[in-house]
Amino acid sequence: MHAPFLKYFREVANCGSVRMAARHLHISSSAVNRQILKVEEELGISLFHRTASGMTLSPAGRILAEHVNRTLSEADRCLDEIATLAGQTRAPLTIAGQESVIAEFLPPVLVQLHASYPQAGSSFKAAGGHDLNRLLHEHAADVAIIFDAEPNAGTDMLMRRQLPVGAIVSQAHPFAKRKQLSIMECAEYPLILPDQSWPLRRILDEMLQQLSIEPNVLTTSNSVEFLHTMINQQMGIGFQTPVGIEKRLQTGELVMIPLCNPEPLHQQLCLCVSTSHRKSDVFQFLLTLLLDRLGSYADEWA
Repeated sequence: MHAPFLKYFREVANCGSVRMAARHLHISSSAVNRQILKVEEELGISLFHRTASGMTLSPAGRILAEHVNRTLSEADRCLDEIATLAGQTRAPLTIAGQESVIAEFLPPVLVQLHASYPQAGSSFKAAGGHDLNRLLHEHAADVAIIFDAEPNAGTDMLMRRQLPVGAIVSQAHPFAKRKQLSIMECAEYPLILPDQSWPLRRILDEMLQQLSIEPNVLTTSNSVEFLHTMINQQMGIGFQTPVGIEKRLQTGELVMIPLCNPEPLHQQLCLCVSTSHRKSDVFQFLLTLLLDRLGSYADEWA
């Protein structure tokens, strides 16, 4: 089987659609479909179940998918090793996540990565929770740090750890000394909420809908910095995990009070990769660093 077919097949399997796969590969749909049909004809068996809602792998397709993923991953590993011997680097390792993870969670990992692999490149893509799986599927990110990730075809979850969700207030707020708060108590003040791109927003909306009063939502945003500035200016109460405000909590600039409904509220911070991720030594080292960091971080802020 030719290398182009392997890439086309993997993309269709991940996307469940020839059209979407073609868009990701920057080629025509007809070219992708032609390759798939040609190999199906040569093998004498269908590789996909085709329905109005999309394409799923047939039993034969699943067997082939395992071979294709191994082949392409080994090819990537080989090219990475050759590039290392030549003193070069291939495409940078790309980490995706909500903007908040870049503040304190991620930097220690990148420091260790570049100390051990000085030639390795890295990049970070900030995206909302709903877009992070898409970045993995499109191979636009090698690994994603996702809040409340759900099972997703083409994605493996390597670890998930629980983090507390709290009401975030300025140190001068009347609630700053409280040991815990309910959503009803918080709704007595203006609320500063993340927008719908944050998985936490869905949880908050469900809690707010149960109240007997109409909450005063002062403003919403997907910008971590904007939300924190508004809270620090005593404009209202925000909600989140410690991720992205670690230093401000440690200095006392902001205060996090556990949010209970009635039990303490939590989110899961998850480390996810594509099922067809790279197999290079540097990528495996990055995963080890991220797994260690997620474990120790969750223990620190539990």
